[in-house]
Amino acid sequence: PVGIAVWWALTCRSRRGFILVCAFVFVALVLYLSIAGRLPIAAVLLIGIAHVIAGPAIALVVKWFERWDPTTRSRRHHRFVLTARIMTPGDVYRLLVASLLLIPAAKVLSILAISVGGDSVSITLYASLILRDLAGVIAVAGPGIAISSGTWKGVRASTVVEFVVAMVGTGVLLAVIFGPGRHLPIVYLTLLPLYWSATRLPVAAASLHAVVTAGAATVLAYAAGYGPFAVSDETLIVQATAVQLFIIMCVLLSLVVSTTVQEHSALVAEFETVTETIPDGLLIVDRSGRASPLNASAREFVIESEDGEAVPRDLTQVEGLPLDGSDRPDRRVLQDETVRGMLVEFADDRADDAAAVRDERRVYTLSASPLRLPDDDEPWHAVLLYHDSTDEYRAQRRLRRAYDQVVGLFEHAPQGVATLDAEGRILQANHALGALVGVPVDRLAGRRIGEFSSEADLAEDVAAALENPGTVIRSDRCLTGEDGRRRLVDLSFRTLAGEDMSPVPLLFIAIDVTERQRVHDAVSHLADHDSLTGLVNRRRFEAELERMRELHELESEDGALLLMDLDNFKTVNDELGHHAGDALLVEFAALLTDCVRSTDTVGRWGGDEFVVALPGAGLEAAVAIASRIVQTVREGFSERQNALGNVTTSVGIALLSEARDLSVSPMELADQLLYRAKRSGRNRFATLALEHSESSSSTGESARGRVERILETGALRLELQPIVDVATGHVVLAEGLVRVASSEEPIAAAELVGTVERAGLGSVLDAHVLRMGIGLLPELRRVRPGFRLSLNLSAQSMVDDEIARLVISELEKHGLPAQALVLELTETAPVADLDAARRFQRLLRDHGVVLALDDFGVGHDPYRILGELDFDIVKIAGEFVRSMPAGGMTMSIVASIVRLAKEQGMATVAEYVSDEQILHSVRQSGVTFAQGHFFGASLPPEEFIATHLSAECGATAVTRGVEP
Repeated sequence: PVGIAVWWALTCRSRRGFILVCAFVFVALVLYLSIAGRLPIAAVLLIGIAHVIAGPAIALVVKWFERWDPTTRSRRHHRFVLTARIMTPGDVYRLLVASLLLIPAAKVLSILAISVGGDSVSITLYASLILRDLAGVIAVAGPGIAISSGTWKGVRASTVVEFVVAMVGTGVLLAVIFGPGRHLPIVYLTLLPLYWSATRLPVAAASLHAVVTAGAATVLAYAAGYGPFAVSDETLIVQATAVQLFIIMCVLLSLVVSTTVQEHSALVAEFETVTETIPDGLLIVDRSGRASPLNASAREFVIESEDGEAVPRDLTQVEGLPLDGSDRPDRRVLQDETVRGMLVEFADDRADDAAAVRDERRVYTLSASPLRLPDDDEPWHAVLLYHDSTDEYRAQRRLRRAYDQVVGLFEHAPQGVATLDAEGRILQANHALGALVGVPVDRLAGRRIGEFSSEADLAEDVAAALENPGTVIRSDRCLTGEDGRRRLVDLSFRTLAGEDMSPVPLLFIAIDVTERQRVHDAVSHLADHDSLTGLVNRRRFEAELERMRELHELESEDGALLLMDLDNFKTVNDELGHHAGDALLVEFAALLTDCVRSTDTVGRWGGDEFVVALPGAGLEAAVAIASRIVQTVREGFSERQNALGNVTTSVGIALLSEARDLSVSPMELADQLLYRAKRSGRNRFATLALEHSESSSSTGESARGRVERILETGALRLELQPIVDVATGHVVLAEGLVRVASSEEPIAAAELVGTVERAGLGSVLDAHVLRMGIGLLPELRRVRPGFRLSLNLSAQSMVDDEIARLVISELEKHGLPAQALVLELTETAPVADLDAARRFQRLLRDHGVVLALDDFGVGHDPYRILGELDFDIVKIAGEFVRSMPAGGMTMSIVASIVRLAKEQGMATVAEYVSDEQILHSVRQSGVTFAQGHFFGASLPPEEFIATHLSAECGATAVTRGVEP
């Protein structure tokens, strides 16, 4: 009866029906017990309540369980539906647990009622009551609901056959178990066919099989004895308990197993249906690389390997690299990663580069996840899902390309671009406009464009564009950003649509022309100014001078021109390098600017020559400024170390009126006066009107006396500068440079040579140098056999046969071959007697002495002396060499000199090689030898030998930029 009550309550479709069930159970039981008259009314009421709790109330608990089970929430679509199905193990477990909770509680009331009725109670009685009602719920309510909730539509004939076989087999087994004389406890063998039917038949059929089996066994036990239950000699309550336990086991086994199998089968069927229905390919790949397609769509994603196994096709990322090795999605997933939304294509499709095939290639979105069993530490299978995204990919690529083009035109335009409304407020802007006005682009929307300009005309431009749709309104304006920067911009306004649109958006474009204007100004400045010193250049100065001359002629206002150069500048370049010389020129330019008036013009004429135009200045003002310049330079450099300590300046002062009277240009007159200052001892200025020159602390006579004392005492020494063979990188030559050895007579080498030549003592100095240089050659050639030394000769020695004989005698004295000596004649030095010079050359060439022409290219007529005299080596002037990296004319000049020398069988030497860039140009031009501070400055002989000719150096190439 309890089972029937639970079944009835669980099938209620409304709350009223459930209440009627509860009332019927209570009233029917109370009436029955009252008529029987065996128990007092209190006991009757307690038993009625107990049966309501152990019956219909179980349905409420099942309902409450369903409320918290997410798998059953979808069933609660009626106002009051408890449950009417047993199709999953959860349905069985909810019924069992609800019964185990309420039946023991209800039986407490039953025991109390029995006690009130005067009967004895015990734990055994209490347990038997619980077991009786539990068996009723499980054996009646469970199978009843399962049978009623199942469907018999679509039942196959094979299922019916299997059910009949199970029933027949169970009947035979029961006949054997309960046959005459059977007293073995083997009734539980009937669970075997129940288990078989539970795994093979639907839940309804399996439940029916269990109920029939339990009922038959109960009847047989009552009729044939309880021997198969092993309780034949026990009390009735024990026998009943054994049967009830058997009933519970039979029905629970069938319900749990059959619902579990059915749920699993439903899931498998659903999964198979889904996998076969979806258009996506679904693969499973194991650790060995074998692939198992789960649906028909997946078969195109596998190929057969050489071993006959199915394996995934090779993939490559779309617009990316091939996926192989550990990069393969299945390998990554088996390393416990997850792949989401990877765009891939088949590698063998990409291998075909035909245009038509490329257009037909398929693109797939690949997602992959690890498949791990509950007890596995790592996944053993990878599930791969391929979704054909070809159409979407191509559409997105077209849209992305079109979008990128539009965005690129707007966002990445180098000009500032914005759209404005009719009030001039910014609707949208790009980064270039934000950078132009110094405001982040995300803060520009809503601001008026007029906020960034103080010019009221900007609003007029907006109005003009609105009044003239389709017309471009252009203007040049200054925009001021929030950072205070002012930018010159070229603005344009134009409506974006026709007149029928309201409001009409404006396209605003701002082109920053600030840099262009700055470059224009810079180019203009470079065209008029010297790039090194920043002073006006020769072209601009000539224009200023012409303007000053015109003013002089029109207004009879005089003016002056100062022409000056740096004394001993060549010594600074030779000893310290051209970088030091450039720094000296920059410093001298700054000194000049400080010494003149604000109305004067200072310019660089070329090299170390500078000019100053003094408009409106007379002789007195010009002399004052020139004197200040001479004094400032003398005081600024006298305390310097090395060659900079001998830097002074000489100035020629030319008045415009004086040049006009002499019918010469002011520059010609200033050049003559500069030469006069040089001849007078340098460090002074010279004018046409004054017969004297403002001197420094030393006069011309005192300088000559110092030089004569140096020559008489022989207070001279030689320093050697390396000359490198460009082809081999070896130091094969050295040039001997004369230096004053006496600390009591400090004088720069250039000043010494200049004073000697003006005094006519060039031969005397050359004799000293030749003796010292030839005396050094044996030691140099001992360290480096075949080494040669180059020494300078003045033009005065070129006509002195005694010098030629001195050379020959010194070579013979030291047992040296004549080829070991190279004599250099400076091209800029004038030769007074060419016949004597030819005789001098023949005398030395007959003995094998090598002759070189120094500083070729900077004289007034460089090719004349080359044609008049015979030379073996041509030394190219450093002014050309250091300008070679710039290319242009100087490179062509050097190339022509090298070509001429090769045609005449002469070697070439490039001077002033101060860096690797110059050396590279020298090597390209084909020059034979190179000399300059890049290879080394001049050194005393001992240091030169240790640095360039020692045993460690040996035949080692000079590694600084020269490849051996």
